[in-house]
Amino acid sequence: MLIRYTAYYGLARGVPGLLNFLAIAIYTRLLSPSDYGIYALVVVWVGLVNVVCFQWIRLSLLRFFPANLDDPRRLLSTLLLAYFSVASLTGIAGVTVWLMLADESLRTLVLIAVPLVWVQAGFELCLELARSQLNPLRYGLMAGARAVIALGLGILLISWGSGAFGPLWAMLVGMLAAVVMLGVSLWRDARPSLALMPELKPLLIYGLPLTATFALGFVVSSSDRFLLAALLNNEAVGIYTAGYDLVAHVINLLLMTVNLAGYPLVVRAFEQHGREAAREQLDRNGALMLLIAIPVTLGFMMLAPQIVALMLGEAFRAGASQLLPWVALAVFMSCLRAFHFDLAFQLSEKTIYQVWINGGAALVNVALNLLLIPAFGLLGAAYATVIAYGVALVLSVLLGRRLFAISLITRDNIKVLLCGAVMVACLWPLREANGALALVERVMWGAAVYTVVAFSMNVANVRDRVFAKLRTAK
Repeated sequence: MLIRYTAYYGLARGVPGLLNFLAIAIYTRLLSPSDYGIYALVVVWVGLVNVVCFQWIRLSLLRFFPANLDDPRRLLSTLLLAYFSVASLTGIAGVTVWLMLADESLRTLVLIAVPLVWVQAGFELCLELARSQLNPLRYGLMAGARAVIALGLGILLISWGSGAFGPLWAMLVGMLAAVVMLGVSLWRDARPSLALMPELKPLLIYGLPLTATFALGFVVSSSDRFLLAALLNNEAVGIYTAGYDLVAHVINLLLMTVNLAGYPLVVRAFEQHGREAAREQLDRNGALMLLIAIPVTLGFMMLAPQIVALMLGEAFRAGASQLLPWVALAVFMSCLRAFHFDLAFQLSEKTIYQVWINGGAALVNVALNLLLIPAFGLLGAAYATVIAYGVALVLSVLLGRRLFAISLITRDNIKVLLCGAVMVACLWPLREANGALALVERVMWGAAVYTVVAFSMNVANVRDRVFAKLRTAK
């Protein structure tokens, strides 16, 4: 079931992910680094407000929907009540900020940012409901519609001279269209009412510590943009964000796909069969996650100059090529922690531990950014991110094992690392070649070597599964 749903979500996320990846290549050719930096800073601010204010609603949906499968109407009605209540509060806060600002360009950004927060929160809530219903088709159609509309409209608006505002308006329209066309119908039986206010208490108790966790995690992943803007300039933010997102979109997409498929299965196993069944499902999830993550991460680290030369505009290339190996390592550690080891705290409902872990990582990240950016520039921000994510991963593993033991070293994990080592050995002599064709050849060669070695080692019983399917087909 895990592999089947992972394949479904791979398709559901693959096309939107490819379009988002393509958007980086296009926007870095149409926008200057400074304009791209402004666009990136608005997206980060919107994301931060979204996480702080709305994340607890989405997390509560994921955690409690499996326990309300027979009659989810009351839960969905309560979640909608929470959404509209928080949206009202953020609207009041947005109007207050708008009135306090004197700079017209900043006031315009606020006018875009506030609706973006609302629409993004609603869009992501609809995605999580489709995911909880094990409905990857609806999930994929929504994500795909948003990506297609946002990219097409973004290119059009930039070509009309809208600069950094173009992609922001395009994001807003894309998400709103996807919600109207495909998301609203998911909530047709929900009836939000003030009488449901008492129902919010258990959701708040579960979700607020996780909100603090994700907000602090957001600080770890995004504070470098704010500090680069303060200590250097918007151009540095644009170059750093382009390089970071180039890697993060790919690794995060692939590992999130496993998490999208695997986490609901873990929760259902836990609710229906207990801790041991959930642990077995987690081991399967982790093996598949590592099997996918290792070759992609190593590929980014080894082929960074060629990838940047192909994907980014010329003004972004020199700085971004130095960042990619470090960013790949940081994103790998971040995803492994968030999508695997942090689940120990969520399943045991001891999410307060994640607050302390991410709080410590956030402090480390901010302090190191302040120290290293003046000394090393863009690379200083990358170094700080790697160290902060490393600290968070170690703490998650050590503290999580006290609550819900998740396997760290398994036979399959060792096999995956050996496969990665063989791939690196085969790619190393070829790493200097340049050009799009040379990059494609190296990617295909590395993928082929890794696949053959993984198959021969029977990682995650893949060889046995293939032979079993062939026997069944006969």
